[in-house]
Amino acid sequence: MKTGLESVKGALSAFLDSAAEDLDRTLENLKEGQFTHTRSQPRGVTQIINYTTVALLPVLSSLFEHIGQHQFGEDLILEDVQVSCYRILTSYYVWGRATDLWVTRSALGEDRVGAWEGEGKADPAARRQEKGPMEAALNLPANVEDVCPNIPSLEKLMEEIVELAESGIRYTQMPHVMEVILPMLCSYMSRWWEQGPESNPERAGLCCTALNSEHMNTLLGNILKIIYNNLGIDEGAWMKRLAVFSQPIINKVKPQLLKTHFLPLMEKLKKKAAMVVSEEDHLKAEARGDMSEAELLILDEFTTLARDLYAFYPLLIRFVDYNRAKWLKEPSPEAEDLFRMVAEVFIYWSKSHNFKREEQNFVVQNEINNMSFLISDTKSKMSKRPEVAQLSSGEAAVSDQERKKMRRKGDRYSVQTSLIVAALRRLLPIGLNICAPGDQELIALAKNRLSMKDTEDEVRDIIRSNIHLQGKLEDPAIRWQMALYKDLPNRPEDSADPEKTVERVLDIASVLFHLEQVEHPQRSKKAVWHKLLSKQRKRAVVACFRMAPLYNLPRHRAVNLFLQGYEKSWIETEEHYFEDKLIEDLAKPGADPPEEDEGTKRVDPLHQLILLFSRTALTEKCKLEEDFLYMAYADIMAK
Repeated sequence: MKTGLESVKGALSAFLDSAAEDLDRTLENLKEGQFTHTRSQPRGVTQIINYTTVALLPVLSSLFEHIGQHQFGEDLILEDVQVSCYRILTSYYVWGRATDLWVTRSALGEDRVGAWEGEGKADPAARRQEKGPMEAALNLPANVEDVCPNIPSLEKLMEEIVELAESGIRYTQMPHVMEVILPMLCSYMSRWWEQGPESNPERAGLCCTALNSEHMNTLLGNILKIIYNNLGIDEGAWMKRLAVFSQPIINKVKPQLLKTHFLPLMEKLKKKAAMVVSEEDHLKAEARGDMSEAELLILDEFTTLARDLYAFYPLLIRFVDYNRAKWLKEPSPEAEDLFRMVAEVFIYWSKSHNFKREEQNFVVQNEINNMSFLISDTKSKMSKRPEVAQLSSGEAAVSDQERKKMRRKGDRYSVQTSLIVAALRRLLPIGLNICAPGDQELIALAKNRLSMKDTEDEVRDIIRSNIHLQGKLEDPAIRWQMALYKDLPNRPEDSADPEKTVERVLDIASVLFHLEQVEHPQRSKKAVWHKLLSKQRKRAVVACFRMAPLYNLPRHRAVNLFLQGYEKSWIETEEHYFEDKLIEDLAKPGADPPEEDEGTKRVDPLHQLILLFSRTALTEKCKLEEDFLYMAYADIMAK
């Protein structure tokens, strides 16, 4: 920008100034209530709305994302361009903050994240700037807070998020916090920590911001509290976006969050998974009558559980990546508890086909790219493109070209990329570190017995019977391995208790067995497809079974009213009686009959009528009633 053409500078400055003016005027009209949701509003008003939401906001979003991605803000957003960006940022915040304005918050969150990243060294929440010649010419105030009076300070925004997390308020009551403020703060903190005193200790007094890791620690703790308070709710599509926006700040949080926030949240998820799997097993054990409704409820619970796991596991995986080395060097009881709970959820998942199916449906329907959470350098989105803001890297989870390639479910989801499996793999070294140096042989033995379909009680007895051989093997390879591990920290109190050793070995063996079954299915099994109906198809099938055919519907007494109405409206309005028409038809002379075969016999209508009267008189058991058809016939024959 410093060496660019003056025409380019002037064009960019004019564009941003005009965009800021358009946003200001649109905001004023929104506040005055001129824009409504109805279709009766003037055509010009509709055009203004379409221009702002369809044209202006996407263009500004792309521009700011490009500036933030390539770090052009320090050279580009200066002087009058900076003033226009301040005005745009203020409009974004007011729009997203208001609850009665007609606006899409997710789009605003996406634009404001890009604007916050793109504004270089402009820190409207904490920085104070000195007036230079250009600022004096533009009549700028000395403090940035005066340029953006509607944007609160960082402390006020943090207080609002803390209040939301502590009070347990639902999303519907404060949607702007989830869609606008949280994405903005996560992007803001990840960007401005590099300019703070912790990143530049040699010039701490000259830093333009006081942002530190404590702010990130507090913010992530409150995000985890929000997830904890909203586990299991019906409308929770917004929860998975929290894991995306929070990715940039995880590397600066403190390990103490494991005990205060991660463990309680994982404990609640483990109990929920155990309850749903128990209900599924109980339903299979009953296997009586029509259990379709109960099966659908189980599928709904699995869908909700998968959504909750995908709101938390991306944060958990990244947190484990940053702290696993420390936990291996200095064993932590909290990390071991975390491994046990993650392992239990994994075992529940590996045993339940419905659990696997609903997780796959959730990933495919929301177009989630799990690899973005498994590769630490990649940051991407976790939902469909129009709904969620991009992260600081500006990369999309699933681009249009990638979406064309991923036609099948197997291309979007696989067992290897499942976050449930990935979380266990990340924590498996922590679990193996729990074992004593002589446990490896017992673990291999227990895993082998589990593969032979032995029950847990039988495997537990086998471990007890072989525990005396622990550390007494003569195999040189095993003894060398034990010598290698003898200096590692161990728990003498656990080693002295045989029952604890048995349970520890059984837990690790069970995890390794199920992990091997998932990654390498038994080859002895035949190559068959597991035919599992999805939730939508199963509902359609159940609805077809419940439909009653027309011929099987019970007859209602309203049919009598229909017959009476039909007689009055149709039969009695005819010009002549049906009896007369019948007699005229019978008495009408017909044409010459065609030649008949010897085997056929000519039917006489008059003979049929007389035969009917005769049979009626002979078969009537009770009192004969007056027959109007017979009386009409008698009158005609008497003439």
